[in-house]
Amino acid sequence: MAWAIGHGVLHPAAAHEAALLRLTRLAVDEQESLERTFQHATRLIAQTLNVERVGIWLFDDPPTVLRCACLYEQSTDSHTAGATLRRADVPQYAAALAEHRAIAADDARSDPLTRELLETYLLPLGITSMLDAPLLRHGEVVGVVCHEHVGPPRTWTERERRFAASVADIVALVMEQAAYIEAQRTVDRQAHQLEEEGRMAAVGRVAAAVGHDFNNLLTIVLSRVQQILGVLDLPPEAAEHAKVVLEAVRRSRELTRQLAELGRGAPGTVAPLVVDGVLDASRDLLRSLPQGGQRIEVDLAADQAAVRIDRVRLEQLLMNLVTNALQATGPGATVRVRTSVVDGTWLVLQVADEGTGIDDAVRARIFEPYFTTRSTGGCGLGLAIVHAIVQRTEGFIAVDTALGRGTTVTAHLPIATT
Repeated sequence: MAWAIGHGVLHPAAAHEAALLRLTRLAVDEQESLERTFQHATRLIAQTLNVERVGIWLFDDPPTVLRCACLYEQSTDSHTAGATLRRADVPQYAAALAEHRAIAADDARSDPLTRELLETYLLPLGITSMLDAPLLRHGEVVGVVCHEHVGPPRTWTERERRFAASVADIVALVMEQAAYIEAQRTVDRQAHQLEEEGRMAAVGRVAAAVGHDFNNLLTIVLSRVQQILGVLDLPPEAAEHAKVVLEAVRRSRELTRQLAELGRGAPGTVAPLVVDGVLDASRDLLRSLPQGGQRIEVDLAADQAAVRIDRVRLEQLLMNLVTNALQATGPGATVRVRTSVVDGTWLVLQVADEGTGIDDAVRARIFEPYFTTRSTGGCGLGLAIVHAIVQRTEGFIAVDTALGRGTTVTAHLPIATT
């Protein structure tokens, strides 16, 4: 029997060697995903062995379910994924994967290692012969590469068995490469996050120090203005000017107070607070915030999950996020406030708007104090304070945005364990 490769015909041994060489050159990188690499590999393997179906199946963690990551069917030249097999339903087959370099079932419907698959898998799909090789990582079976023949039963040669085992080794190496790339991406993201948090902490300390000094000076100014208004009988025009100065000083003190908020360290012991309870009590206040015909929708799904945060800070976090979202939207738009629980570890507070979104350059600076894109009415402290509050809970915050599709700000707050 011969295999066609390219424009010529090769002996089976040469065809296998050529296919293995091409498989080793498949790589996972920034441009090529593991899914696409699996698709290239399964098509090449099916054509080389001339089998109808080649699938890569992976065990979930814990390994109770075998899930199809990629299945190629040669007759339709198509890929699918997502089918599952419960390990408990195929115990002999699962055990055999750990004991054999390759499971070569010439008659898969009667072979003791594969006949468990008869009713649920082999008969419905017309599979008569199987050649399966386990995927090993660090000595553990993490999956299997399945070569499935449709038609009269097929006898697998020793060369084909060795080829299947070599294919599984190469696929396992590709998976290892993908795992390394993902781990490196995670390290890079964490390093960037730590760098960003360090920068924001430094900015917050400087802002707090400046706010403290200015507050002292403003206290003196406020005291003197109040004394002037209290003891002097000023002409109406002068008294009006003095009141304007007094109001300006008061507003300036509020800004310095907000600056000081950025530099505060982690709070002492704070009693756990049920977030949904506070947000539910704030519904009426939230609905009163829109001034441009917007709507606010509130969907609370965190139930009794509690976070170590005081009520004032939580309300400040919520109001700043909602206010910022409202300012980004036009009449008739909807701002959505949602809560949820992720992995039993994080309480997620999400505020999404339907505004114009922001570009990457602006996104990189939105948590900086006094950075704002508004020409009037904004001091640029709202999101900086949001960032500081979330960081103080030992949580983190993410922004999903792009020009033309709105912005979603998601705060992850650690759920109190006691």
